[in-house]
Amino acid sequence: MILTTLTAEIGASKHGSSVGILRLKERLLEKYPEISEHMVLIRQKQCFLQDFFRFAKNFEDYYFFCKDSLIPSMRAVFKRGDFPVILSAEHSGAFGIVQALRSVHPNKTIGILYIDAHADIHTAYDSDSGNLHGMPLGMVLNKVHSGKNALNAQEIEYWERLCALDLPRGALEFNPKHLVYFGVRSAEAGERKMIKDCEIPLFSVAEIRENMPSVVAQSLRHLEGVDMVYLSLDIDVLDGKIFSSTGVRENNGLTPKELKELLNGLLRAFKERLVGVELTEYNPELWDGSNPDEEVIWGLLEDVVCVVEGKC
Repeated sequence: MILTTLTAEIGASKHGSSVGILRLKERLLEKYPEISEHMVLIRQKQCFLQDFFRFAKNFEDYYFFCKDSLIPSMRAVFKRGDFPVILSAEHSGAFGIVQALRSVHPNKTIGILYIDAHADIHTAYDSDSGNLHGMPLGMVLNKVHSGKNALNAQEIEYWERLCALDLPRGALEFNPKHLVYFGVRSAEAGERKMIKDCEIPLFSVAEIRENMPSVVAQSLRHLEGVDMVYLSLDIDVLDGKIFSSTGVRENNGLTPKELKELLNGLLRAFKERLVGVELTEYNPELWDGSNPDEEVIWGLLEDVVCVVEGKC
């Protein structure tokens, strides 16, 4: 296991989540000091670029951050065969992480377990907000090439460059059916159409709550034959009435106990094929003081370390 921290907040709609990364890192180092030896720190360099891209905020900074920092750093981790436990500030980093994995293993099939309140499958062509943390999976799939946002020639060129970053010629396309959603309950019309048209598996909060073992078993069937699996957990999958320390809260989500059970079930079921786990969007700057939010995410992180290290 190698601890990887990604503190960049380029794609966030609200800032402060890098504080959460630092808190969790300090607690991990205190309890597991041995992980400090090969720790990977991925930071955002300050950029002062001329903005030309209209439909994705901070696109220019994000493009060069992925190209020059995030993808090369994660590529090195995956190339060494390390298992990264990734603490990321916000979810736009998931694109660069998956892109690095695809780059190192261009002929391998990859599955993504995506635990999130949001589908994150927007693109610059159809996003209302322009927030990049709503686009990482849209970038990975790169199947939307038109929409209400009319990109000009320069924007189209750079969007395509972004979606193809570091991929060698002949690399396998990502199969949308190898993306499995858990807890998604906020998706716009274009995202819902993509999910339906691409037959992307999605397990609702109600389905998870009704029969969690069945959800885990079905996930295994959906990813049967996939070579490697990446798990990404956005803490906003929790019910927004219970957990306040995240940027885009949504009500009617999982309880901490349910999320803990789901995460453990998936970690154990996919352990032999898991190649990395990400926890993201924990923002203590937004805590309302009503619940022990940090203890909730700390408990999840301890479970990840315990399973990955084979201690439980």
